[in-house]
Amino acid sequence: MRDILLPLLPLLRRYRTSYIIGTLCIVVSLWFKLQIPRYFWGALDELRTLDMGVAPVDEPHARQLIVTAALWILGSALLIGPIRTASRILVLGNSRRLSRDILEIVFARMLKLAPSFYERNPTGQLMSRCINDREYVRGLGGAVYMYMAETALMYLITVPLMLAMDVQLTLIAIAPYPIFLYLARQIALRIQITARAAQDSLGMIAEKVDESLSGQLIIKTLTLEEFDLRRFEERCLEYKRLTLQMTRLRAILIGTMMGLGGISTVLVLGIGGERVAEGNMSLGEFGLMLTYLTMLAVPTRTLGFVISSLRRGASAFERIREILDTEVAIRAAMPPSDSQGAQSPEENRPPSIKVKQLTHAFAAPSQQAHLEGSLGDEIRGSKADVPRVVLKDISFEVPPGTTLAIVGHTGAGKTLIARILARQLEVGPGMVYFDGKDITSIPTESVRNITGYVPQDAFLFSESLHDNVALGMPDADRIQVIKALEGAQLAGDLDQLPDGIETMIGERGVNLSGGQRQRTALARVLLLTPKLLILDDTLSAVDTHTSDAILDHLRPFAKERTTILIAHRLSSVHHADQILVLEEGEMLEKGTHEQLLAGNSWYAKTWSWQEKNQVEQQAAAELEAELERDFDSSRLDTGQGHED
Repeated sequence: MRDILLPLLPLLRRYRTSYIIGTLCIVVSLWFKLQIPRYFWGALDELRTLDMGVAPVDEPHARQLIVTAALWILGSALLIGPIRTASRILVLGNSRRLSRDILEIVFARMLKLAPSFYERNPTGQLMSRCINDREYVRGLGGAVYMYMAETALMYLITVPLMLAMDVQLTLIAIAPYPIFLYLARQIALRIQITARAAQDSLGMIAEKVDESLSGQLIIKTLTLEEFDLRRFEERCLEYKRLTLQMTRLRAILIGTMMGLGGISTVLVLGIGGERVAEGNMSLGEFGLMLTYLTMLAVPTRTLGFVISSLRRGASAFERIREILDTEVAIRAAMPPSDSQGAQSPEENRPPSIKVKQLTHAFAAPSQQAHLEGSLGDEIRGSKADVPRVVLKDISFEVPPGTTLAIVGHTGAGKTLIARILARQLEVGPGMVYFDGKDITSIPTESVRNITGYVPQDAFLFSESLHDNVALGMPDADRIQVIKALEGAQLAGDLDQLPDGIETMIGERGVNLSGGQRQRTALARVLLLTPKLLILDDTLSAVDTHTSDAILDHLRPFAKERTTILIAHRLSSVHHADQILVLEEGEMLEKGTHEQLLAGNSWYAKTWSWQEKNQVEQQAAAELEAELERDFDSSRLDTGQGHED
């Protein structure tokens, strides 16, 4: 557990001044707290001596003794409250700041992790660590530290005072402690294991909730409500089982520590009472010993809570460290091999791209970085748990200011090339070059600054349409945003939106159609005017007429930048300077539209088939339009006949 919590110390050191002052407040409050029984039993001993005939009870000395003891007790009681409050404000305030620091560190780390990390790990698992586990870790820097400090200081102060009164009786009183602490340690280890399993189970519940909310359309379409509910209940029942198991262990632990205090009290009562009866110990000393032991019993009982909370916090921090310890897959830049060092591509002109024998493989799922609970047990060791080579010896060059189109079957590797060029996937050195420089020697931010990447799945935020388009350029004015919307052929749809460009489009753009979401994402990139434009099947949800209009607008725009265009409709890419055809991760053919049509290959056959389908679709559309006109005409004639 020490190895788990050691990385937490630098965060705690930030607030060492507050912790030191808070600890001093605890020491002072405990000192005053211990004065109350000392003066009470001391005064009682004096009064008992006076009552035995040494002096009359009502003499001024007795009254002064009572007043002095009462004032000390009253003063101590009045001071304990503010001092304890100050200690709690300082220590518990640090725990809030610790929670904030952990969230900032985790979020900063998550921003550096590659997109593939989020593809492997569900959102629910990440949220569970950032919210639930962070709260348990916050307890380590707050309540756990405070109770541990109070318990440790109480023993450090009280035990020497008890030893000063009676060494033998004190040793008898604390004799059961080693046995009980050993038992407590064994129970605490089981609590930590169970707590880790419960927290993983809670992460699976969060994962299921996120999955169900995101997939409500599919669930309702396929009438899977009962099935989805059963899956949710199964995860909740598992979490309930683990939580109850942990609660039982904590109850046993707390009961054990309470039993420790009871046994010690019984030993002191039996042996100390006999000494008082024999006259070897005064009643005040015996009462003070019992009071100190009773005061020790409270933090001893709390020790059960502290140990279990410490173990639970340790398992929670271990889960958070899984995120912090995840290696950043996309390195910023490799050390330069020449005297020029790592250089950035020119931001004021389109880059040239050279891909040389690009090969990319994914490790087996069990060998990839997964958070605990993210990878199902059914995958480990299965046929799917094997490495996959997804790109094999791909080579091409894209001169600056030209367009490369990439086509092929689904799963051919088109998107992988786009993500590698956009620096969303790590690639080995010597495979990809921008302006003659190895991409791994260029700072990642520099590549992304000149790149405008529009992926297949357009992600929109729960903001206005204006803010979504201006996401990469927050200071863009309304005219610039509308111009970008015009380029994406979305300006004509503004009249359909309730508040026009200021319409709130909902989470993930739920208020927009699929084509409108894609065009919004395209407008977002057009606003940035990147020098490298990557369109990954951006127009798949857009009708042919609108797609052609967008491409017509992009042609003059693309002449001033290097463009990578990925599409399934070959009519969308026939204007490209060169076309690359992929099949199962390998380059099948490469050339211009005319060159590829000249051969009897995949491109020529697909072009012919798509053109034939398009002609048939146009003929069907024209026939449908003609039938509608004839129907409207006949209905109009019928109406005219009735009027006559």
